[in-house]
Amino acid sequence: MPMDPLGVTVQISAASYQKTLAESLHSAGMLRQAIDLVPYLEIREPDGDRHLEKVKDFPAYTLAKRIVWGLWRRLPGRMRPRPPASATVWLADRLVANWIAPARIFHGCTALCLSSLREAKRLGAITLVEHAASHPREWKRVEKQECRRFGVKRLDGSGNQPERLLRRMEQEFEACDRIVVPSGVAQESFAGYGYGKKTVVVPTGVDAEFFSPGPAAERPATFRVCYVGRLELAKGVGYLLEAWKRLGLGRAELLLVGEVKPQVKSLLKQYRDSGIRLAGVLPPGEVASCYRESNLLVLPSPIEGLAQVLLEAMASGLAVVATDRTGAKDCMRNGKEGLQVPARNVDALAEAILWCYQQPEETRAMGKAARVRIESEFTLKDYNQRVIRLYRSLAGGSAGEVAG
Repeated sequence: MPMDPLGVTVQISAASYQKTLAESLHSAGMLRQAIDLVPYLEIREPDGDRHLEKVKDFPAYTLAKRIVWGLWRRLPGRMRPRPPASATVWLADRLVANWIAPARIFHGCTALCLSSLREAKRLGAITLVEHAASHPREWKRVEKQECRRFGVKRLDGSGNQPERLLRRMEQEFEACDRIVVPSGVAQESFAGYGYGKKTVVVPTGVDAEFFSPGPAAERPATFRVCYVGRLELAKGVGYLLEAWKRLGLGRAELLLVGEVKPQVKSLLKQYRDSGIRLAGVLPPGEVASCYRESNLLVLPSPIEGLAQVLLEAMASGLAVVATDRTGAKDCMRNGKEGLQVPARNVDALAEAILWCYQQPEETRAMGKAARVRIESEFTLKDYNQRVIRLYRSLAGGSAGEVAG
């Protein structure tokens, strides 16, 4: 296979939208190294015969990580410290940094690439850090706001990152040439912390074959509203529960799919008689079924990047109601593929859900339009192509111009 002079080293995380990126770069002759971060830490390189070959793995790291996290999970809840993420990401990064090969582009994942990107930059690479959400300090600020708003003292949501991990991410943002974010609202959050000119928006994509519409008969006779994501205050769950109870819809169900954080357990008890069903954490196949068997996805978050569940639901032919802080503006048009509402506005959220309940044909039409939008702009292939265009654009200038 002819090699493109624009060589790329890329870290592949657990993000579902990245799962075909390394193969796409390899097909284009651009890949120098793929650094897999999950489920195992390993490095793959082209073997010259149209394949990617594992050239290095780190079994000692895998064992150490398993032991550390296993011990942490066995501690009683009240005695359990913060998750040991800071230590494990530091170790993974230090190990990988010793194996970074020269390339024109280094594309890392936030919190996991500080040493690696410094080494890549030393070797002459243009360095990118991908962050799939809003700025981490903004996320933490919003979580604190939401906990105060609902009178909750437990800051156990995903946004309450340890200070050590936040500082590490900020060092990456300072060291890299570009920060890749998935939406305008994420870029806006980074601008608030002084990184507006450094960020570049690259919307993600979704596996449109895995998440796809089912037969029309699968839609329930009951009006089913689906929420998918962690059940925590920074995701807007409190507003959704209040809006749902206020509506009191007949023959309707609110299905909540995802991990229940302790901070919302008392809140859920208050609304348990409001037609709510908790599904817990489900494997991807069952999540896809939930989309197909629902009438509407609602995402009430006051902060996101570009919520992947929006793309998954839209790919499944489902209309969505989402706030203006979820990245919805980057993937859907208000009134075409779904409805957008102001964040933290229970009245507007309830009104949008009620409209979909009362207008079933129009809601189904929005779901069909959502599927078309995904097929035309937000598949995994679309994401890969956007990333490649970014690489070529950055490599067109000098490293000094990019850094400036």
